Amino acid sequence: MVTGGWFAAPRPPEGLDGPAASLPWLGLPLRERQERAFLEARQAVHSTVVGREGAAGEQAEGDAPAPGPRLLVREDVALTQATVRDALARVQGRREDLRFVLGGRSGAFLEELGLGRDEPLLVYIADGVPTAERIREAAPVELDPQERLIQVPVPGEAGADMIELPLTERLMHPAGHWLQLLWANLLGLAPFLWRGLAGRNVVETAIRLTWAVVRAGSVDPARVGARLVRRGRGCRIHPSAVVEGCWLGDGVEIGAQAVVRGAVLADGAIVEDQGLAEFVVLGPGARIQRQGLAKLSVVGARAAV
Repeated sequence: MVTGGWFAAPRPPEGLDGPAASLPWLGLPLRERQERAFLEARQAVHSTVVGREGAAGEQAEGDAPAPGPRLLVREDVALTQATVRDALARVQGRREDLRFVLGGRSGAFLEELGLGRDEPLLVYIADGVPTAERIREAAPVELDPQERLIQVPVPGEAGADMIELPLTERLMHPAGHWLQLLWANLLGLAPFLWRGLAGRNVVETAIRLTWAVVRAGSVDPARVGARLVRRGRGCRIHPSAVVEGCWLGDGVEIGAQAVVRGAVLADGAIVEDQGLAEFVVLGPGARIQRQGLAKLSVVGARAAV
């Protein structure tokens, strides 16, 4: 049985407020997203149990030492359940410490955003105390990101018409620097919205997509995707607002003639009248004020644009 936990980041968040655990990732604090990733992976791979460990394997106050093998994620790393699931599948029966890295274009892109630092993000400790030295010296193992390359148009003055970005559900991304946090959210946005809006299994996806086709009156992917919206409890959306392809938490408010597309709005987020939010992540209580504009952005808890 493999237990899960955390080890300390080598430095505090840079250019960001608060501890690493509270950094905003896809509408929730980073620690909560990490816990969900482990819990979802446990449901898929029944040989894991999530534990709670402190920095570099030191137990949280009141906890007994967790025996046996452990899968530890750095406290400032954004990762998905697909990454945890694949890592768990690779450690079955292994007796040596392992350090996981992503392969493919996703790994190359991650290396560029590492800001010149080659540091462990996700580590398997076979047994015993997970010291900083063991974490650092664990043998590298490459995970297949199973990525798709998508072409993204860029302005002509950038020197190219298109750039290719890897799209994958297997994310493992440091988020301790403001630039890393931005990219962790942007790269995770499309997979998160697809799983959250279209469904997590074949049956659920078929039902939701069929209903979206009926509502859209078309099979055009863009029009169908626009009809996929998840609304939390107590949301207030003005009839004249445009809301397409979004995940809305509880108590979200969207004002008159506002436009919100491809966005994640956490609990209590507000887009005021004529506000524009496209491909953004708004933290709890964040606000885009009247006629405010946010694109490809992350807005922290209770902050305003």
